Amino acid sequence: MDIVDLKILELLKDNSRMSFNDISLNVGKTEATIRRRVKKLTEDGIIKKFTIDYTVDNKPRTRATVKVEPDFKEIKRILKELLEIEEITDIWRLSGDCGLFMRVEIPSIENFNPLIEEKISQIKGVKIVETCFITDVIK
Repeated sequence: MDIVDLKILELLKDNSRMSFNDISLNVGKTEATIRRRVKKLTEDGIIKKFTIDYTVDNKPRTRATVKVEPDFKEIKRILKELLEIEEITDIWRLSGDCGLFMRVEIPSIENFNPLIEEKISQIKGVKIVETCFITDVIK
């Protein structure tokens, strides 16, 4: 893996649906080169579906789940604000009164409380119900 591959991964990390043409313009390589490299990164298991299983600094990440009860009268605004939080990687709306379930990814456990206290819980209409750290990914 070289600097071109790293640039490709960074672009895909920000927008996994970025076109090969747009990537080639950003990286300064031909579209054919980008296609070939993305195919190789996919074959090597670094790119999986629309998710990248790679971190630039190669340090393990701390992952956790956060369950919240939103004020459903304000759900569109709440979702819009949650989508702006970079550390939130996935958001699911659950059936019934279950609320929202999110997966977050942070550099270390020390970043968790600031994420909760300074970002998520600051959103009006959000009540944090439960947080759990992911200790092992089975599938």
